[in-house]
Amino acid sequence: MRKFYLFFPFLVCIFSNILAQVGIGTSIIQPGVMLQIESSNKGVSLPNVNLTSTAIFSPIIGTATTGLMVYNTATSGTGSTAVSPGLYYWNNAIPAWVKLQQKNASETALFSNQNTTNNINSGSGVFTDLFANVRFNNNPALYQKVDNSTLKINETGYYKVMLNLDLFSNGSKDNFGIEILVNNQENIVTDNIYIPGRAISSQPNSRAYVVYVPINVAGYTLRVRAYEIDPATDVYFRNANSSTISIEKIR
Repeated sequence: MRKFYLFFPFLVCIFSNILAQVGIGTSIIQPGVMLQIESSNKGVSLPNVNLTSTAIFSPIIGTATTGLMVYNTATSGTGSTAVSPGLYYWNNAIPAWVKLQQKNASETALFSNQNTTNNINSGSGVFTDLFANVRFNNNPALYQKVDNSTLKINETGYYKVMLNLDLFSNGSKDNFGIEILVNNQENIVTDNIYIPGRAISSQPNSRAYVVYVPINVAGYTLRVRAYEIDPATDVYFRNANSSTISIEKIR
């Protein structure tokens, strides 16, 4: 019986410590904190895993728990479920892995035209020079200018593209269209933009449009092509830098 009385307090001490707050690198733990880690020159490394899709819980095993966090080392998948290196947490409400990343001005770039003499209402299509001038680019690693008509996008995701076109024509029937090509493919963004003409010749014709563009493969390019609908008139950008295209990663 004596052995039991000696051993019982020892067990109580162990379980009390297990249920108590834990401090690493500190003896002073803030109220309401279960685990507190302090260091002036070291960090915390979460488990490194190779995710294959935001929609697939594996290679993690066990019950999927909201808030579970890992560092993904893989680039895998396509479309909106693609993953890239970074911190992810699991959200059972979706259910999916959600990447921790900044989605603000650092994901945005703005470009503008330079040429004002090329007729963009000509034949089967003219690639516009809307990427000629870089107004700002807060993430050059993400948005890479290839040439005046081509932008390379180095991350998969969903992007909002805003077109502000400042146009001028030498006739009244300047009906033409605009289309967005992703990696020179016409079938990814299927909504073409119709730009109607003016009733009076030699008048400005300004238009603004928003298009949502999926980038399913890192390194795909973005181009804006104008194509002829009514050949009765020529259409130009009215001034250099007055027509713009902005792009923002939204997820």
